[in-house]
Amino acid sequence: MSLYVKALEEMRDLLASQKAEIINAALREKRALTPDDQSKSDNLDTALVDADKRLQAARQHEQREADIEASLTQGRKGAGTEERSDFDKFIRESRAGDGFDLQFRASDIERRAMSATGGTGKASVASTLWEYAVEASEILAYAQVMSTADGNTIPMPKATVHAEPGATDIPANDPIPEDDSTITTVDLSVAKRGYLTFVPNELLQDATFDVEGYIARNAGRALGLNVAQAAVAAAIAGFTTQGAVTPAGVLTGLGAQNEVGQGSDLLVDLFHSVIAPYRTSASAAWGVADLTAAVLRKLKTSTGDLVWQDGLTAGNPSVVLGKPVFIAPGFDTFAASKKPIFFGDWQALVVRIAGGLRFERSAEAGFKNDQTAFKAIVRRGAVALDPNAVKFLATPAV
Repeated sequence: MSLYVKALEEMRDLLASQKAEIINAALREKRALTPDDQSKSDNLDTALVDADKRLQAARQHEQREADIEASLTQGRKGAGTEERSDFDKFIRESRAGDGFDLQFRASDIERRAMSATGGTGKASVASTLWEYAVEASEILAYAQVMSTADGNTIPMPKATVHAEPGATDIPANDPIPEDDSTITTVDLSVAKRGYLTFVPNELLQDATFDVEGYIARNAGRALGLNVAQAAVAAAIAGFTTQGAVTPAGVLTGLGAQNEVGQGSDLLVDLFHSVIAPYRTSASAAWGVADLTAAVLRKLKTSTGDLVWQDGLTAGNPSVVLGKPVFIAPGFDTFAASKKPIFFGDWQALVVRIAGGLRFERSAEAGFKNDQTAFKAIVRRGAVALDPNAVKFLATPAV
């Protein structure tokens, strides 16, 4: 169990204890809850629900990391044994074209075969997928991640307008007013990225540490980062609703901290531009680039308090206005006509991996130079399904 999960469990237990104390005090005194007691109890209930969601997500994250680590190192030869593992055999004995499967093994990532595209396939919209799938890169801890066996294009549902009740009450026998949602489809396709690296055979034969394991782990990290970069690009292209804008002339930051409508006020505006069901979701978070994160870390409220609150333990995300912040390359930094800060429910971003991560070895490819080649490949894509689920802070043109 990680320190982060343990801290979340302790926080949840503390909240439960505080609620129980309020109830028990009323029971001991043989009285009903006072309005103040009831308000405190309701607030604790809300905090407990949020703590349970965070704890569940953290446990899933921890399990995901364990599954990925197991998939990268499965079967490695145990200390004191002579039996060669599957991965060891692959490294030492495989021939050209042999591959070692680094498939994602998270049990709650949906796997399914895809139908052919075109024709009637376009009329069949893929089911909405709203399950958590946490991987190594930060943005993937909040977005949906789906894994498919092949790379056929999938039409996904995209909601641009949501139906709402009318503005007035409906008397008996009166007709119900019509208000339709606007749902279209957006193609979720995949593209391939990868690399080839050559390693001297002397290094593989003579090294006293696990060279092959290091190469495999590096491949997983590198490909995972590329998937995250594709996810950020899809977020910028698909989340097109502006939630707040910096004042004219404020291009390199959030403006003066002591000016109304600038500084932390802009973050509050962006936060509340997202409707409550999205901003209260367990997957609601801020997405920024590193340089933007540096601006936020130095930002203070009108009372002098830092807006950015660091996580208290390892693995505990930093928060702004009570919501986690993740940093990912590819987001805009502050400049004219940019979108440096995104906030909302990242479940509306679907990230797809087709065929898992491929990691292959060939002794023949580098035969002339006495080298062994390792190839790492991923087919990935991403789309945003609701432009209102995540909104952005914009900077003016000048």
